Amino acid sequence: MRVFTRLILAISVICLSALSAQGVEPEKAKLKIAVGSQILNYMPLELGVKLGNFKEEGLDVTVENFQAGGSKALQALIGGSVDGTVGFYDHTIQMQAQGKEISCVFVLNNIPGVLLGIRSDLADKVKTAADLKGLKLGITAPGSSTDTMARYYIKKSGLGPRDVNIIAVGSGAPGMVALEAKNIDALVYFDPIATLVARKKTATPLFDARTIEGSKQAFGGIYPTACLYLQQSFTDKNPETVQRLVNALLKTHRWINSVATEQLVDAIPAGYKTDNRDVNIEIMNASKALFSQTGQMDLEAAKVPLAVLSDFDPKIAAAKIDLSKTFTNRFAERAAQRLK
Repeated sequence: MRVFTRLILAISVICLSALSAQGVEPEKAKLKIAVGSQILNYMPLELGVKLGNFKEEGLDVTVENFQAGGSKALQALIGGSVDGTVGFYDHTIQMQAQGKEISCVFVLNNIPGVLLGIRSDLADKVKTAADLKGLKLGITAPGSSTDTMARYYIKKSGLGPRDVNIIAVGSGAPGMVALEAKNIDALVYFDPIATLVARKKTATPLFDARTIEGSKQAFGGIYPTACLYLQQSFTDKNPETVQRLVNALLKTHRWINSVATEQLVDAIPAGYKTDNRDVNIEIMNASKALFSQTGQMDLEAAKVPLAVLSDFDPKIAAAKIDLSKTFTNRFAERAAQRLK
């Protein structure tokens, strides 16, 4: 009888512990998350809101879109007007070099999904980055990841910082309009613009990093890009909130990677697709590999953006960056366990 009583007591303790763990409330349930634009790389954040995945985790997430580019979304995080940012992993490295602790907690993209294209009427003359000398190249915004990537690609070809006229044209459609109007000669861009530009034959890519091979061609390796990054102080203060954010993103990514392309296209929020369903299917067929299945960062992959940034910015090269402080996989690993 005593053994039976002890067994019942032990089971009760285990059950109560499990209930207690599940019953932990998020420290902050109402959140603002910034994005720098509506490029396809960032799409899972708004898709997760639309699918109700954040709500299922007890979170009320509002997406703040800073259409001017990722550097503006980063500034919003540093300034405290948003709680987190879905932006390029590069920014965590750049901020560490400035003495600020920003950490990636979920990787959205294992590859960049970025292209650099030359206007089609110039394609016969411009075959490599070295041929961009004297031309006008469009990026989203100064200090953005498109700016960094463009300057690295140009420098790798042997050109100096003043050999190419780099112009901020905004993200998405404005860049395509500037290219079509011949206000710029080349453009750094992402899907859905990439597929629209290809269909219109407006530009010819010098590189296409929507694939692993293209990423290696442009940057010398696999280049993780979009991630959810937070100030380390926020993560330390709100671990359950962060866990639930990551849970919701992992649910969303698993859904993206499990459904038919047509079903995914129908669910994608309007700002991330065109009005033509067939075009949207073509876009997703070209870019579906963009979305991580685990949300976890590979240390060797993280070294690629560090190498690019160090080559581009001597301050980063001199900063002795500790990559272990720019990301953590613990929330994504725990999410994988919770969502089995």
